[in-house]
Amino acid sequence: MSESEWIHRAQSAEAALNTLRDQMDRIREESRGVLELFCARKKGDGSYDIDFAGFVERIGLEQAIELRRVIDDAHNVSGAPGEKPRVRLAASG
Repeated sequence: MSESEWIHRAQSAEAALNTLRDQMDRIREESRGVLELFCARKKGDGSYDIDFAGFVERIGLEQAIELRRVIDDAHNVSGAPGEKPRVRLAASG
């Protein structure tokens, strides 16, 4: 391979690297925004800690009610807000 071919390959690799770095920076910034929205912090063990009170405050009343409906449906919870929840267990079989 000639020197000019090596230079061309190096320049192509450098351009690709710069593009990937720009994309990584964009993804990191988007990730920070999502973590901020969810009031989440990544812990040292790789898991996430979510401030649920802060999260509910950020999403607002309408979305909080929708979230509760989804949670209640997913976990078979019934009862009025503020009361002791009742969980319906499905019989296995």
